[in-house]
Amino acid sequence: MELIGRRLVGPVDHVVSYAPPQHLFGALFGQWLPRLAQVRVHHAWADPFAPVSVSPGERVLIVCIPMAWDLLRRGWPALERAGSVVALHSSAAPPPAARELVRRAAPLLQAHEILGSTETGGIAHRPLPPEDAAGPWRAFPDVSFVRDVGSPARRVQELVVRGPRLAQPESGTRPLAQWDTGDLVEFTGPRTFRLVGRSNSLIKVNGIKVHLARVEQQLAACLPHAECVALPLPDDSITGEGYAVFWSGRGNGTGVSDIRTALMNFPSPSRIIELAKVPRVPSGKPDRKALLAVL
Repeated sequence: MELIGRRLVGPVDHVVSYAPPQHLFGALFGQWLPRLAQVRVHHAWADPFAPVSVSPGERVLIVCIPMAWDLLRRGWPALERAGSVVALHSSAAPPPAARELVRRAAPLLQAHEILGSTETGGIAHRPLPPEDAAGPWRAFPDVSFVRDVGSPARRVQELVVRGPRLAQPESGTRPLAQWDTGDLVEFTGPRTFRLVGRSNSLIKVNGIKVHLARVEQQLAACLPHAECVALPLPDDSITGEGYAVFWSGRGNGTGVSDIRTALMNFPSPSRIIELAKVPRVPSGKPDRKALLAVL
């Protein structure tokens, strides 16, 4: 928390947290940081629709999950009296509302994405730009990788990290020497990389490798006003592997044909399922269990 605070946030007078404290991200920046810095905190996760009030000139930190950005966009006039606003985003990809607000509110608002987990406490960061094309992730200073230097260009491999902040196992006293994150990456430099997807999201459809994270990225780029989630289907011994696309957004003019057009360069999904709304867990990530129950 202190490392990330120094590197990305700086001095803070007021914390607004949309991340619930049962998640490490919310506990670190919505509880521990304001307690250590002795600054006031607004627990927006408890009542997300309550208006945010800041004093003139305050240095504000906003702790974001996906659902927070639309609320911030609507309530931004109340934050314009702040001296500075820094937003930290974690837990799933930022929605289109995030980039829209960054574009609209610069330079007062600066936003950063954090990549990490409970087991690592934070691996890397990058600025959240106003355009769709985000840059590579850069590792925090105390994080190193098992493989990066000399990795062949464009080669996809699993991200395995080392560092002093790795969680200690429940059994045993020795901290872990390294952690396999389950993320698939392409290294762009000694301490930078691009995320490709998750190892458990890599499937083969008719012998062709499909990274479902790339499917979702393509859908987000082509259909910014629709919510789309791609999940692997249970393996079938006859038909083999396949995936389903769950989507919501017909009211914004999106249809099934648009999804198929957006995925012309991918093997076709086995099923395309329309929902009134994509279910999400409290952290803002898609509720995969609820989605698979629809099948």
